[in-house]
Amino acid sequence: MVTTANRGTNGRNGHAGRKYDALYARYSSHAQDDSTSVAVQVEACERAAGKELRHFIDQAKTGRTTGGRTELLRLMEEAEAGRIGKLYVYKYDRLGRAAETHVLVEDLEQHGVEVVSVTEGTNALARGVQLVVAADYSRVLAERTRAGLVQRHREGCWTGGPPPYGYRIVQSDDGKKRLAVHEEEAETVRFIFETYLAESIGLKEVARRVRARGVPTRLGGPWGFGTVRSILTNAMLVGEVRYLRRCFKLDRSTGRRVPRWSDEDRHVVNRDESLRIIDDATFERAQAQLAANRVNRPREAKEVRPFTRHLFCAGCGNVFYARKSANSKGAYRYYACGHRQSHGPEACDNRASLREDKLLARVQDAMSAVFDDMDGVLDEVAAMASEALEANRSETTRLKGEIAEADKFIGNLTRLLADPDIEAGAKKAVARQLAEQEGKREELRQALEAVAVQAALDMDDLMADCRQAFVEAKANFAGLMTPAQVNRFVAEVVGPMTVLPDGRLVQKEAATTGKVVAAGIVAA
Repeated sequence: MVTTANRGTNGRNGHAGRKYDALYARYSSHAQDDSTSVAVQVEACERAAGKELRHFIDQAKTGRTTGGRTELLRLMEEAEAGRIGKLYVYKYDRLGRAAETHVLVEDLEQHGVEVVSVTEGTNALARGVQLVVAADYSRVLAERTRAGLVQRHREGCWTGGPPPYGYRIVQSDDGKKRLAVHEEEAETVRFIFETYLAESIGLKEVARRVRARGVPTRLGGPWGFGTVRSILTNAMLVGEVRYLRRCFKLDRSTGRRVPRWSDEDRHVVNRDESLRIIDDATFERAQAQLAANRVNRPREAKEVRPFTRHLFCAGCGNVFYARKSANSKGAYRYYACGHRQSHGPEACDNRASLREDKLLARVQDAMSAVFDDMDGVLDEVAAMASEALEANRSETTRLKGEIAEADKFIGNLTRLLADPDIEAGAKKAVARQLAEQEGKREELRQALEAVAVQAALDMDDLMADCRQAFVEAKANFAGLMTPAQVNRFVAEVVGPMTVLPDGRLVQKEAATTGKVVAAGIVAA
């Protein structure tokens, strides 16, 4: 068996200016036999080459995307750098099982790499047919896999993943894995439904009562309202098992397959009365009550509060979240431990809460030392503005040069496109390039226009505006900034803070800037 250790999984160590021959191997499924193992692929490639080759090997990655195949990506970088002369593969489909495989081969050949399939030869026409067949096979394999899983699902088999709360996976007499009701958890499920419907209480209170019974969650953690909601909305509790609720789509920006919720009409639904824990009427009442609560208490649009993600609990380490409350003077916002709020006092004993208006007052008071040094700050602004103007001049020169190059390229393409002897295939490619270059030129012109606007700013007017803004900010720092702007300011100047049980703040990390402000806030 051929070993791959210490034999160039990184192709970057080739000699500059010299090309080397390499091989690419990929083992994509643990269910395959040894006939296509990495060792077999390596041995076949080196036997065909008659020498040792540089290795690029990916283990157990799907052929449908290059996103997770780091060695293939490194191989393409080496090819683009002109370091690879010949690439050996066991089969072309080792490069990928999707129709894009031929694009990879063409890209390699455009960079001077001769691609050799040691079991299929190098004939271009034959390779094209083989790639099409490989792509079709990949699609057929995916369809058959899906059909097989659907059939197993219809037969009552569990097709993977952890079972929902209230169930366990058991092996039936025919050797297949199926779901079965777990009676202890089923009792907790019934308690949740009865409690929620009998007293019309909120999900948080239901979670608190479940915790009071000493019942652990599946993973042993505390109960929260999210866990309760997932149980109240699980249709499996009435014997309805859904499959293919999620699908995977290729994110072309990252090359990865990401999960998406599929349309309901694509779900495969199977009825199995043996899985029923809740009767239909009770389940429907729970759904109606959940829907009514959503209508009566519309969710506010998500917004960034001034101290979100900057305050941390000294008791459990979790984030302090912003919440609303009211007293005789009106409504106000405060921050409290999110873990304690969700899972109850048993989860965290830090009862501290901090009012947002008082925290903002701390920030404004601490900023007074900075505002007192107006001249020093404005000098820094002037220096920054001067540097920006100099950068604008350099950027203007660069953009004008690129626009000139684009104009020249577009002119050449236009003349080539007007040639009556140009072939149809080439004409289509030239037209595509022309459209791309015209789009690029337009982007460059817009960028140049933006730079020109900045370069035209009058420094004296700019500094006068800065001084006026500084005066207004000193008078009403918090009032002139949006919550998101205050949040960013706290992140850059103060940094994360820990909230002690008595409400005092301690800086988690020493800030590199704004030490006066930070000290004022945590000491207040």
